[in-house]
Amino acid sequence: MKPFMRELDQSPVEIPTSGLRSPVLTYLVSEKKWRLEEAYSYRDGGNRITVPGQFEFDLASIPRPFWWLIAPFELSVAAPLLHDFLYRYRGDPPAGAIEPPRTYSREKADRLFRRVMANEGVSRWRRAAAYRAVRWFGGSSWS
Repeated sequence: MKPFMRELDQSPVEIPTSGLRSPVLTYLVSEKKWRLEEAYSYRDGGNRITVPGQFEFDLASIPRPFWWLIAPFELSVAAPLLHDFLYRYRGDPPAGAIEPPRTYSREKADRLFRRVMANEGVSRWRRAAAYRAVRWFGGSSWS
C-alpha cells in the first residue's frame, strides 16, 4: 500500500518541519476519512480553537490526479483539520470550541489555513496553491 493510504490506528501523524503538536488520527480505510482521536487545540492570536476528538475529515481535498504535484500530507495535518472544522460549521462551531467565542468568516478560515501551513513548514508555493484553491473552489463546501 502507498504511504498515504496506509491505515493508522490512533497514531500521532508527525510532520517533520512542524513546530505544532501532532494530532492523533485514525485513517478509516473504508470511508476514506481521517478521525481525530483526541481533542486538538491551536492558538490563533487571542483565540484558542479546539477540535473535539472523533471529528472526521478528509485531510486535504486534492483530486487524486493532482497528487503528483501536491499530495494531501504535503499541506500539513493541522491546517486541513482546523480548516475543515471551521468549514463544517461555517465559521461558528459549537460553544466552547473557540475561546473566547468568535466567528470566522470564510476568508478568515482560509487565511488561518494558510498561516497554519506556514507554521508547519509547508513550502511557499504549496501554501499559495492550496490557498488559491480553497478561495476559488471552497465556496460550495462553505455553503
